[in-house]
Amino acid sequence: MQLARHLLMAAGLFSGVAAAADEPVVFYGYAYDGESGEYLYTERHEQVLKDGRWQKGSIVYYDTEGEELGRKEMDFSVNPYIPAYTLELASGYREGIRDVDGETATLWRRKVDEDEGTEVIDVEEEMAADSGFHSLIYDNLDSILDGETRKFRFAVAGNLDDYSFRVRKIGEATFEGEPAARLKVEAATLLRLIAPSLELIYDPEDGRLLQYRGLSNIHDPATGKPFEDVRIAYYSTPPEDARGVPEGAYAD
Repeated sequence: MQLARHLLMAAGLFSGVAAAADEPVVFYGYAYDGESGEYLYTERHEQVLKDGRWQKGSIVYYDTEGEELGRKEMDFSVNPYIPAYTLELASGYREGIRDVDGETATLWRRKVDEDEGTEVIDVEEEMAADSGFHSLIYDNLDSILDGETRKFRFAVAGNLDDYSFRVRKIGEATFEGEPAARLKVEAATLLRLIAPSLELIYDPEDGRLLQYRGLSNIHDPATGKPFEDVRIAYYSTPPEDARGVPEGAYAD
């Protein structure tokens, strides 16, 4: 379950729109309970693109009362698929990646009331971590949409390890009335028998991630555990039931 949670943290990113160098792009994700449809929280994404590539960015998570649930800061300047990043949740949990270079990267985590744990991993060509997972899909989307199953390594800071995963197209969909493609992400080994899969919906024209569904990285305040089944949609305009975003945020 922890592994699937970190895959989800990687998914809901990269707007797929063009922007001038260092011009920030702001957009929102709207999270619902996958079964009941209850509105859960809002994500505010801010990204800096240069020559169409994601350079750095942040995500801030808000509950339905506008209180901050957590935030993440990312830097892709060294590796487009393995960012240096820090995630901090209101619960006190922290994790990230540092010391990224062409050969190695350091995964770290700090659970509540525990010392920091670290692990240095070897960087491979077909490897992604955290939010860089989407950039890897984006760069291979044409072949995936043509029916190819792509395999890659995914580094999980929260587990201090990396794993083999695969992504493939599983069907068609519509999103806001337009054609879209459904993708499935799952472990490429028998780990998939215990690690829940993730379903993504992509715009086949410009490569934008439109929606994903699965285990959340945000903790349910009622249980202290990650929401087990969320649907996060990146609508072009705020849905009527969106709640909790600070006043004036949509002016961005």
